[in-house]
Amino acid sequence: MAFSSLLRATIKCMTCPEKYFEKVLRLAINKLGTDEWGLTRVVATRVEVDMQRIKEESHRRNNVPLDHAIAKDTSGDYEKTLLALIGHGDA
Repeated sequence: MAFSSLLRATIKCMTCPEKYFEKVLRLAINKLGTDEWGLTRVVATRVEVDMQRIKEESHRRNNVPLDHAIAKDTSGDYEKTLLALIGHGDA
């Protein structure tokens, strides 16, 4: 990765983390095959910090709720775990 790309990612992550992490999630899900490491990393590290804002940004950007995108791209216990972590079904 070029220095300018790293610098841009760092600045975006610091100034607007929900947009940065939404993009990481989108790229992890919208590949041919899921980037499970990227998907798990973002969900597990951001769940207690700003997951609600990331979910809102994901829905705004993609017109699909994040829980639907995850459910479409994963299955089994992995799907259930990710959905529980992001607060699927919370009021």
